[in-house]
This record gives sequence, structure tokens and C-alpha cells, in this order.
Amino acid sequence: MGAVTYTRKAIKGLRKMPRHHADNIRSALERIAVGDSQGLDIKALQGKEGHRLRSGGYRAIYEIDGEQINVLVLDAGPRGDIYK
Repeated sequence: MGAVTYTRKAIKGLRKMPRHHADNIRSALERIAVGDSQGLDIKALQGKEGHRLRSGGYRAIYEIDGEQINVLVLDAGPRGDIYK
């Protein structure tokens, strides 16, 4: 069983988005930490390490550390601004 850790930038992004999208992203990240990513819209990033999780028009960028699946959420926000 893993843990989810958020950077300050990710927390700020989650606070700015609508509550239902933020809740969906948080629950999906918890599922990833447990090892259940079935049915989630996840893709590996191109050109750098990490993955992105999609919920509607919002994204979360995260990395997985270690064998216990510790999820480090780097950023969260609207689709157009997240990759910059």
C-alpha cells in the first residue's frame, strides 16, 4: 500500500479547480497508490519522466517512486496550462 504526496504547486492547482474534478483526481491518485489503475485515463509523459491523469478538462502530473507505489503529485490544473 503506497502513499500520495502533493507538492505546493499541486495543492494550489487542486484548490483552484472545481470541487468535483479535484475530488475525482484525489480519489484516482489514491487508487493508483493502492495499485488499481484500471479504467483511469493515464498516459506516460513524452520527453520527461512521469505520468498524467485526466479528469475532464483538468490534468494531474505525477511520478511513482519505489516499489510501494509512492505517488508524488507534481502539478494539477487546466489542460492548457499544465504542461508548461
